[in-house]
Amino acid sequence: MRSLRSSLILLGLLASPVLAAVPAGFQETVYTSPALTPITGMAWAPDGSGRLFFTQKNGKVLVATMRDGALVTQGTALVTSEFATETVYTNSEGGLLGIAFDPNYAINRYVYLFLSATSAKQQIVRYTDANGAGTARTVLVDNLPTAGQNHVGGAIGLGPDGKLYWAIGDLGNGTGVNADLTSTASKVSRANLDGTPANDNPFNDGVGPNSEYIWARGFRNPFTFTFQPGTGRLWVNSVGTNYEQVFLTNVRDHAGYNAYENNQPASFITPVIKYRTNGTDTRGLTASGAVRSGGTVTFTTTADHGFRKGEKITVAGVANAGFNGDFYVASVPSPTVWTATQTGPDASSGGGTAVTQNLGGSITGGIFYDSTLFPDGYRGNFFFGDYNSGRLVRATLAADNTVNTVDAWASGFSQTVDVDVGPDGALYTVGVTSRSVTRILPTAAGQKLIVSALNVTLVEGGRSVFTVRLAEAPTEEFRVSVARASGDADLTVAEGAEFTFTPANWNQLQRVVLTAAEDADATQDRAAFTVSAPGLSPETVQAVAIDDNSARLVLPSQELVVDEGGTATFTVVLSSRPQRNTSVTVARTGGDTDVTVSIGATLTFTPANWDTAQTVTVAAAGDADTAQDSATLTLAIPGGDARTVSITVQDTTPVAPTIVSTPPTSAVVGTPYRYEVVAEGRPSPSFSLTSSVQGPGINATNGVLLWTPTEAGTVDLQVTASNGEAPDSVQSFQVAVTAAPQDGGTEPDGGTTQPEEDSSGCGCGAGPSGALAWLGGLWMLRRRRARGG
Repeated sequence: MRSLRSSLILLGLLASPVLAAVPAGFQETVYTSPALTPITGMAWAPDGSGRLFFTQKNGKVLVATMRDGALVTQGTALVTSEFATETVYTNSEGGLLGIAFDPNYAINRYVYLFLSATSAKQQIVRYTDANGAGTARTVLVDNLPTAGQNHVGGAIGLGPDGKLYWAIGDLGNGTGVNADLTSTASKVSRANLDGTPANDNPFNDGVGPNSEYIWARGFRNPFTFTFQPGTGRLWVNSVGTNYEQVFLTNVRDHAGYNAYENNQPASFITPVIKYRTNGTDTRGLTASGAVRSGGTVTFTTTADHGFRKGEKITVAGVANAGFNGDFYVASVPSPTVWTATQTGPDASSGGGTAVTQNLGGSITGGIFYDSTLFPDGYRGNFFFGDYNSGRLVRATLAADNTVNTVDAWASGFSQTVDVDVGPDGALYTVGVTSRSVTRILPTAAGQKLIVSALNVTLVEGGRSVFTVRLAEAPTEEFRVSVARASGDADLTVAEGAEFTFTPANWNQLQRVVLTAAEDADATQDRAAFTVSAPGLSPETVQAVAIDDNSARLVLPSQELVVDEGGTATFTVVLSSRPQRNTSVTVARTGGDTDVTVSIGATLTFTPANWDTAQTVTVAAAGDADTAQDSATLTLAIPGGDARTVSITVQDTTPVAPTIVSTPPTSAVVGTPYRYEVVAEGRPSPSFSLTSSVQGPGINATNGVLLWTPTEAGTVDLQVTASNGEAPDSVQSFQVAVTAAPQDGGTEPDGGTTQPEEDSSGCGCGAGPSGALAWLGGLWMLRRRRARGG
């Protein structure tokens, strides 16, 4: 039975963790840190930032970051930062147990936590990720059941319908089992993203005794679950008394606990993967219970076998030894009959035994491999861990999504509690008290495009991110293109349609941002995007948009300028009448901490005031520097629309001017000379000019210096920028003026070329005009003739 062993207190850094055993063709890297204990889960942020979030049993959320293809370390220790800290109840299996990200996280920055708040209640809590710090803590669902002991759950995730799911076990005392619909114990529950029960939950009886949150039931200890990419199906890993079980779960399903475990009758769901807790099952074969025909062996057992499709069975002791060996269950025609594939002549025999694998005794986190680094045969595989045995188990799936094979894939991962796939395509696993996270990847993948996710979900009106990198350093540049190959035009590439990998940046994550336009229909939009580069195999990313025709946020602009030390405002309304009161959170999610929301951090729109503008006031604190601060505000309806506003802070501290431009230092007689002087300062500087000759002039406002030289020589110029702050900025330089090139004796045209006019109309001596220009041209003609032109 599973235990987090929270009483263990481990100190210090594991300098040389014992390496686990991974299959041939794979290697591992172990990152250690004294902070990684006790760990209950991990998840990669889905924004392309390369950040890995860890949940500590004691209430902390820690974050590690990938840079240049590897997690950042200092010396031998993994570098982590603290995202948030919760006060939690840690007795037995309680604590901070689960983490999940909003489907529109790329915009609204919402992070969800499952935790044991006290000995009497558990909670779902939401944070806003602001520059890597958890802010705007909000309890979404309160008073979830616990007895302060074990089987308190911890699974949490966002479904393909955009709803929030979580799971709780029987609290170690049989709460909520069998037909009990009054408690969310022993259940998978489902809510809107604002924490309210989803109206279409199957047992929602309004004012009746049922819990409106219940979505599926009959689970002893569903510590982890995961949604399958592409299908959106929910796979629940339930820790058992006699059997560890994985259920492919749908709405209203009943897994049978505590009446059944791997022996569920027809009206219940049965596990798609199971194994005996800390042991094996042995079944005898009947005297004629081994029959091979056409490459298929049919085995008949003397009692119900409980085997599942894809399960690995060792057959031994059959009278005809040609029937002995390891088999994967191909089908289960009846409780006492199972089949497998075996080459060989048709034959009959019997006797002997069929024995299951010993995989462990406490199933933990699972994940589907949805990346491209591993060999193609690994795509879509389901990996999960076992806490007791330290094994990682690999399950392959058939074309009909049934389990094809189940094997112990790797071992030696002490107290493994969670598994995930990183943006680098590697498999990551973490143990409760191992003080380490392990990265598993092929020893020689060969050059290929590493796409972080082949199936992505985004919210209509929102954005989703996947990343691309190369598998190994190239010898040449690779130009990568991302384009929609088929599907709805509402789904487009917003950022990252093209980028280039070089020998210097091949292992850096390149973000591709998809966006889903809002539309009026209620149909999910789907599209396929091709990621390609010349000379490499292309990859296809399938995208689906969660359709949401609820009210949208309407802003006058998504940019706002605020004076330092001052405030500025913008307004918000909804696009349509909501069905119920709708809250909008406004929070800084990026940029300088000097920017705050002083009024309107939470707005409430009702069916009566939805179209009445509400005001958000943004304040920018003064600071000692002269830099121009900036920040990003995110406005979000929990479970609905989200928008960002870019804030620019105008620093009002006076700054003396500095000329930062470089003048041209050569000119030609009769050809206009132009120099645009650029100066920084606050307030904006004005310009003046001193010249050793007549003619040059400067626009006092925009700093454009214009002049048409009339004779060869050296001209001294001095530009001054001033704004009332000492000192002025002075730039002195010389311009070497040369004679105009000869045209081979052809008589010149008398100066028809006009000097460039000063577009400002300031009359600052930029050049002659009208009759003066004609006279100047005649004077130049005579001078050139006198020189032999």
